[in-house]
Amino acid sequence: MEINVPSAFNSLRTLVLLASLFFSMSGHAASQAEISPNVSENPLTVQVNWNHQFQFAGFYAAIKQGYYQEVGLDVSMKNWKPGIRVVDEVVSGRADIGIGYSSMIADYAKGVPIKLIMSSFQFSPMVLLSHQPINDLAELDGKTVMHYGNLQILGLINKAQNLVKNPVISVDSSGNLEDFILHKVDLYGAYTTNEPFRLKQRNKAFFIVDPKSFGVQSYGDLVVTSEALAAKHPEQIQKFKAATIKGWRYAIHHQTEMVDYIMQHYPVVKSREALLNEAKVTTHYVQSGQVPIGKVEPAKLMATAAEAKEVGLISQKEFNRLNMKQFIFNASQYAYTEEESAYLAAHPVIKLANDIDWEPFEFIDKKGQYRGIASDYFALLGQKLGVRFEAQKTLGWAEVLSKTRAGQLEVFSCAVATPEREQYMRFTKPYLSFPMVLVGRKNVSFIESYDALKGQKVAVVNGYWSHETLKQHYPSIELVIVDSVKEGLEAVMDGRASLYSGNLGAINYAIHKYGIIGLHVVGQSNHRFELAIGVTKDNPVLFNILRKGLDSITDEERQQIFNKWIKLEVVNKLDRKQLIEVGGISLAIILTLTFFLLMFRYQKNRQQAYIEKIHELTYATLINMQTLKFEWVSDAFTRLSGYSREELKEMQYLDLATETLSKEEQEAILKQVNAGQSWKGEMEGRANDGHSYWVELTLTPVLDVMGHIQQVWATRVDITDRKRNEQLSITDDLTGLYNRRYFNQIIEREINRAKREHRSLAVAMMDIDFFKTINDTYGHQEGDQVLKQVADVLETSFHRATDFVFRMGGEEFLVISWFKSEAEFQSYLEQLCFKVKSLGIENAASTEGVLTISVGAIYCDSDALTNSEELYKTVDRRLYQAKQTGRNKVVMTD
Repeated sequence: MEINVPSAFNSLRTLVLLASLFFSMSGHAASQAEISPNVSENPLTVQVNWNHQFQFAGFYAAIKQGYYQEVGLDVSMKNWKPGIRVVDEVVSGRADIGIGYSSMIADYAKGVPIKLIMSSFQFSPMVLLSHQPINDLAELDGKTVMHYGNLQILGLINKAQNLVKNPVISVDSSGNLEDFILHKVDLYGAYTTNEPFRLKQRNKAFFIVDPKSFGVQSYGDLVVTSEALAAKHPEQIQKFKAATIKGWRYAIHHQTEMVDYIMQHYPVVKSREALLNEAKVTTHYVQSGQVPIGKVEPAKLMATAAEAKEVGLISQKEFNRLNMKQFIFNASQYAYTEEESAYLAAHPVIKLANDIDWEPFEFIDKKGQYRGIASDYFALLGQKLGVRFEAQKTLGWAEVLSKTRAGQLEVFSCAVATPEREQYMRFTKPYLSFPMVLVGRKNVSFIESYDALKGQKVAVVNGYWSHETLKQHYPSIELVIVDSVKEGLEAVMDGRASLYSGNLGAINYAIHKYGIIGLHVVGQSNHRFELAIGVTKDNPVLFNILRKGLDSITDEERQQIFNKWIKLEVVNKLDRKQLIEVGGISLAIILTLTFFLLMFRYQKNRQQAYIEKIHELTYATLINMQTLKFEWVSDAFTRLSGYSREELKEMQYLDLATETLSKEEQEAILKQVNAGQSWKGEMEGRANDGHSYWVELTLTPVLDVMGHIQQVWATRVDITDRKRNEQLSITDDLTGLYNRRYFNQIIEREINRAKREHRSLAVAMMDIDFFKTINDTYGHQEGDQVLKQVADVLETSFHRATDFVFRMGGEEFLVISWFKSEAEFQSYLEQLCFKVKSLGIENAASTEGVLTISVGAIYCDSDALTNSEELYKTVDRRLYQAKQTGRNKVVMTD
């Protein structure tokens, strides 16, 4: 944002107001009540679904380390016995919490009153053991399968029944691995964390049939409680969940210690060696890629429910009425009384009394959508409460006030509790707080108090709190009534008003959006916009609902909304040249009047305090452009980077950049800054402990008295959480490559870019040959390692800025790249095939004896490019040809 200012002081004044805004937001975002451990411990029993082993290590670790005790819980683990049905134990109250298979989703669909707390495993380790390799489900023809009725196995058998001539025969599991060893059954339901190790110890041959290889997968070890307990003690269940996740983190990093603890404290039927092996394998299921431990997604649960419907565990009617968001435990939903819950059920749509033109707080955009800070808050409240808030899209604020007074609208979305409004509305605690400021033209000096405005024309928006406040407390001010913030600022520019009084956040946003220059903040009121939710006094039930809902919004959620809409970009224009200019002017004043000397000292001290606040707020550093070393470092940046101030001053700035910043990009940034232009962009940094963080970086060159660039200010906004969320949505958990979702997002963009730049586009699809055999022979764990190794080869081979590598699903990959000619592209792909083969990964099913890949590719000049669908069909067809004509080859023609 650019604000034209006559002096550094006025810029700094604006900055400190923004800083005070930020800190006040933090204060209002703070939770009103801290949770402290209970003095008396609440007992909770956990029913496991198998013998005690590392499968439940997260729970044991939480007990061992006192994580449950810290939050006032006394947790004990109930032994498993054959015949125990976990869901029955939970619903009956014989156990408070149960750990069971994903088939409990079918129980929930049939109306069993349970709530899903978390999932210990991100995907199920359940597989079938076989005496011979199974490459096609048709090979299950007439086979006997011993299993526990687990949904993964039922789904696999259901798929096979459509392919076999003789039905697959299911046999209830005896729990005795000898039945498989003695060939009493053809296939045996097992956990990859358990039985394979036991068979290897006894030198018994076996093959693994993994349901995931045939498209059947779900969560494993679902952790549930009864609806009754969840409703009665939601805070206990929430604490249990948090402590268990903490326990799993500990167990993953202290495997040997936890194995010994389990053996000492629980009746274990496995050897220590077996438990250690189980621990090693289990980690892969508990913590998958960047997915948080315990995380459950409604969409994945619905996919499992669809599988349950296919195998006949639930009916179409039961499936249709499923709501997985209701299945997942959410502590906030239990904060409401029966009367409040009934109100929400009876009022699925609640109308808001909102402003349509008060950016960034709330407004209607060009597409007719309700947007802004308040909009984001109410979208979040809607998710938590299970209702939809309907905004007014055509009513001006004056009309909204009129309808609210008349009782036609009953919820102020974002308003100040004025004495007049409090006559008919009841307000929650403020959830936003912003200072009221004065804005004037560049020739207006700083105004210390609103009392000095007697007789002056001040623009205010009709009906806003600032309008009411000035009318009530400053009757001597001549008010110029306008309809919007933009009109108020324009009134100052065209001379209709000397000043505009309003909300600093709205002013900052409007100046940025409309490119208004020549204005600056010239004063601040002691009054603040304390923005809250208001509800008509005749509806106390709704008021309590919204008050509780607002309290349930976390600090992180509040901060995320704040950062989305409020940006402290005026820092871009703060440089030493301005400080020198104001110093020169001030010096002249000092020489003229002693009084101004005292004032200057006073203001300069305040300026320095403001500067320090802003530097800390923006993780600021000052960099020497000759050496690229730090000359000054804020405390905030030392915390962000993990280095001390002394360590940083010995380093070059670029030492903190990750390898993602190429040399070409570095040179381009330095060239722009050396030319006297500010640079702004997203940057990944590497902290002292090795972890990476992301910032929105602004580099502002500082001119010396001769106009030379000797230094540059670097200011930052921490966007690490946002980038991580972005990465989660476009990255494959296992390999770290881009996923198919991201391919769908960018493929048309890359095609259009190639057309626009008149360059070719090279696309190739790869498939690992006979990959299923690796999974079946060596296990899913080994299969995942193979996928990672192939992904590493692809990533190192296609690492240019114009290259994109995707895992499209299973063992299929895709590359988008650029080459000078078709021959060069084909040669490069053939070298890629050789690199994969050279890994020397054993694969008995391959004619080469080792792992290979098949490739289908296309090379298109810009004028031959059509659309993504045709492109994809072509490479897919050519990949099929490569696989049908011998594999381990590249096909680039039909």
